[in-house]
Amino acid sequence: MKEFKKKIIIKKISNNSIFIYKFLQPLYIFLFVNLLLISGCRNLKKNEDINICSNTKLPCLNSNEYVILITNRGKIKLELYGKSAPITVGSFIDFVEKGAYNKTIFNRVIKKPYPFIIRGGENSLIENKDKFIDSTTGEKRYIPLEIKLKNKILPIYGRVINETSQINNIELKHKRSYLSMARSKTVNSASSQFYIILKSLPELDGRYAVFGKVISGMKIVDLIEEEDFIIEAKRVDSWLRNIIF
Repeated sequence: MKEFKKKIIIKKISNNSIFIYKFLQPLYIFLFVNLLLISGCRNLKKNEDINICSNTKLPCLNSNEYVILITNRGKIKLELYGKSAPITVGSFIDFVEKGAYNKTIFNRVIKKPYPFIIRGGENSLIENKDKFIDSTTGEKRYIPLEIKLKNKILPIYGRVINETSQINNIELKHKRSYLSMARSKTVNSASSQFYIILKSLPELDGRYAVFGKVISGMKIVDLIEEEDFIIEAKRVDSWLRNIIF
């Protein structure tokens, strides 16, 4: 009799457990799925803070940098925007610190029929050619096209932007006094040559990587002609900027 009662009790417990499990199962699933969603959002938040510089072998700087170009016409002071174009700025600063731009000419100046661009960074001197070689590959360095939109955390790499909505949202545009990287028809072919923009050129937005601006010395820029040259390019620490600039 006692054993029979035990069996009834066990059966009741078992039935109750099944009932409770069936009742709570949707709740368990709901909680589990939401836990995954919450953790996914946390991971997404962490991924938003990814530093592109930790994921590339190319020189990379995600901070504002300052450079003085001492030319035969006078000094040109530059501010470079690493947060918008970290690889482009990193590569440019790397060349500056190697002395690669020293004694290089402005090899293309277009001012007629209207002001257009002044291009520099031509490695025409034999003594400078090795300075444009990437130390990690032993070959000439090429960097990807790098364009950042205002509503994006990271730049877009390796493709021309054609959509009007995206072009309107580009962070750095081709305006007078800004710097952009020269390249061939191949999208990821930018290397050492850069140009300073003499007037707004919206037709170039989305096609070339703007990475900095002339903050002092545009009167000097306007005087430059072909075969004028950079005597020396020097990086300036940000804390010295207010003193030197």
